[in-house]
Amino acid sequence: MTEETSSENPTAAQPSTAQPSSPPPARPVDRGSKLDWPLIRKFESLIFASMVFAIPFFAFRVVDLTSTNLSVRQTGVDLVKDLVRAKDISKENGLSITVCGRPATENEGTAYLIQNGNRTIEEVLLPKGVNVVGSVTFDENGMPTLPGATFTISKGWKSSHVTLTREGIAAME
Repeated sequence: MTEETSSENPTAAQPSTAQPSSPPPARPVDRGSKLDWPLIRKFESLIFASMVFAIPFFAFRVVDLTSTNLSVRQTGVDLVKDLVRAKDISKENGLSITVCGRPATENEGTAYLIQNGNRTIEEVLLPKGVNVVGSVTFDENGMPTLPGATFTISKGWKSSHVTLTREGIAAME
């Protein structure tokens, strides 16, 4: 048996020089040529899951914004129609008619009333969260007793205004 192939004496195969063996020089790592695909797939999955969870929050906000705008606008349109109708009733019947906003009660939400004195002709209930503030009285000739009366319709941050001219013509702003 030769010294190089002897497995019984491991020190015999080493050269006789007294220098300690040094590790081989480190190769630089080339990070651009090899991608960690499992990590990239996990990152993509995280982004996709975030988008799936975020969409309902944005959708809820859009629906809330749209419903707020529509409810305020539709209440304003209905109020203008009712002001015209109240003016016609006062003119045709020679009555003093008042249209005024009413705050919410324990049993009912907010509303606006069409009245002749203490007698309520009609009570219009408003959508949830919509408020109407303002009042106008039409005399027996159908003219507003207080020209320039204004109604403010609001829900949260959104508001709209309905004003009456001296002649009793209602306009929504």
